[in-house]
Amino acid sequence: MPTISKFPFIPLRRLRAEPNQLILHFSGGRLKRSGGGLAYWFSPLSAAIAMLPIEDCQTTFVLNERSADFQSVKVQCTLTYRISDPQKAAARFNFSVSIDSGAWLDKPLDRLSALMAQRSLPIVRQFISRQNLEAILRDGSEQVRTAIVQQLSHDVELAAMGVQWVGLVIDQIVPSAELEKALGTPLREAVQSRADEAQFQRRALAVEKERAIKENELATELELERRQQELISKRGENELLKVQQSAISSQAQQQAELLRQQAAHEARTQRLVQLSTAKAQAQRILDEQSQIDQKARHQIWAETPQSAAMGMALSTLATHLRQIGHLNITPDLLAQSFQQLLREQRVQAGTESAIRSE
Repeated sequence: MPTISKFPFIPLRRLRAEPNQLILHFSGGRLKRSGGGLAYWFSPLSAAIAMLPIEDCQTTFVLNERSADFQSVKVQCTLTYRISDPQKAAARFNFSVSIDSGAWLDKPLDRLSALMAQRSLPIVRQFISRQNLEAILRDGSEQVRTAIVQQLSHDVELAAMGVQWVGLVIDQIVPSAELEKALGTPLREAVQSRADEAQFQRRALAVEKERAIKENELATELELERRQQELISKRGENELLKVQQSAISSQAQQQAELLRQQAAHEARTQRLVQLSTAKAQAQRILDEQSQIDQKARHQIWAETPQSAAMGMALSTLATHLRQIGHLNITPDLLAQSFQQLLREQRVQAGTESAIRSE
């Protein structure tokens, strides 16, 4: 909207418009000033001002119609237009602005949009009513646009209003919500079916991969068990070899010990034999010597006079008195011995006398 400024104690007012705003200033029923982006002083008592946009304007309208198969169809259009002749447009629509605020006194653009919708409605209705819903939804957008463009391009009423269309876009052509949901059900089911099929395939692939993984794990476990079995067998063979080696070593040690014991036994036997032989020889020698000594003693006792022998016997007896427990000496034995001793002394004395006399 243009900006209108008021100043105290000054009866005039100042208007300033933007470059895209066209100002039509009337005074006394005649056009005094026109142009875009004006800035000037004016008297509010005799001024009538209209502001028209000279830029492209857009309006969106929705048309509700029925197809040939009696289905509700909603057509949403966006129309771009511009005001080509401001004076004609100002004559047909109220673009007047307030002298105090600069705002429009009416809503000219809304009325212009309603007029555009009304001019497009017969064209859309004529097309929609001759087509089935599926054909409209499939190919209707471009056909509706073409029909509206042709109508607006040759519409003399728009030229008389000083309005020129620039572009048209069909935003959407949709049925009612329930019908749209029903029409979309087969596609949704098909998509859902494909999604389920993809999910099933994915699950089947996952199961197949899991099976492959399980088989791989099982093969790995079997290989590990086989290697474990080989390891156990190898360990058993090693243990058996150790036992055999130990048995052989033990047998060799036992044989060596037996040989050592046998050698020691043979040595002891030989030593015992040698000792026995030596003892036997020594005993034989001792026996022989004892026999010789016994013969010598017998010889001595035989050659010894009876009295001397008796004395020697008594002397020997005296040396062994401690070892003799009981001894009986009869008078006969002593008498005979003393008599023999006296006789021998007399004989000896006679012999000595004879010798001295000689």
